Amino acid sequence: MYTINELETFIAIVENKGVVSAASALNISPATVSHRLSKLERILGTVLIFRDSRNVRPSAEGEEFYQRVGDILAALYDAEFAIGARDSAISGRLRVTLPPWIFSIYILPNLVKFEQQYPDVILDFLVTDQFVNVVDDAQDVAIRVGTLANSGLLARKIVNNKRILCASPHYLAQHPPISDVQALTEHRFVALPWQKQLKLLHNDGSVFALNTKTRFTISNSDNMTQALRAGHGIGIKSEIAIKRCIQEGKLVEVLPNVLASPEAPVWFLRPQNSLATRKAEAFFEFVKQAFSQC
Repeated sequence: MYTINELETFIAIVENKGVVSAASALNISPATVSHRLSKLERILGTVLIFRDSRNVRPSAEGEEFYQRVGDILAALYDAEFAIGARDSAISGRLRVTLPPWIFSIYILPNLVKFEQQYPDVILDFLVTDQFVNVVDDAQDVAIRVGTLANSGLLARKIVNNKRILCASPHYLAQHPPISDVQALTEHRFVALPWQKQLKLLHNDGSVFALNTKTRFTISNSDNMTQALRAGHGIGIKSEIAIKRCIQEGKLVEVLPNVLASPEAPVWFLRPQNSLATRKAEAFFEFVKQAFSQC
């Protein structure tokens, strides 16, 4: 029979899109990951993961198994946490690094709920769009967006997301129409410092490289949204960061058939074997609930 470790390893392969990256996330060897996957496939009598020299992807059976096992493991983690939470009060300091837009849109408006449930937990937020090394900078939790690098951290997906092009109706009314990707070369961009060179993906699979004409760069994603709303140019934003702006007509999606990142999920990361595990798990449940309306 297979074990929980083998199920967790399979989940890690799917979510990290590779054996090596899954091994890094679980802090075990790639050989151990491969062995666990092979054992699981042998017991189930089916191929769960298609793997070759270029990519790793779940089979149809693997995709269904991933969905079902993910739900089961999530329920198991919840049960373990609930039992642990009754054993003793959760207290102490929890250091969390996350982007400004996640903090302002999803965390801060709901934070009083966490404070009421865990009054003895002190939260230290490092709110930045810059990359923070969780271990070197002594952070207990990181919330990140997009493709994850191999970091050795335990990673769980909070919510799916994609990055889109957007601008204010005022900006679009004052500038030439944008009928295709090439037209973007004639427009101004508002960007984070690392967004000066972009690769845009059309829904037909073609890729367009773009050197943006930036009016200015901003190191803060919340301030960038404000600049876009004020009509300073076109920008790339996480869809769930500007959902309300689009609903209220303050921003408009530009070229809906073109994406900056088709997949840019939000992730919850923490070091393995951390002394802050129970506090981190409590915060994970809070974050998951905060994003539940996405």
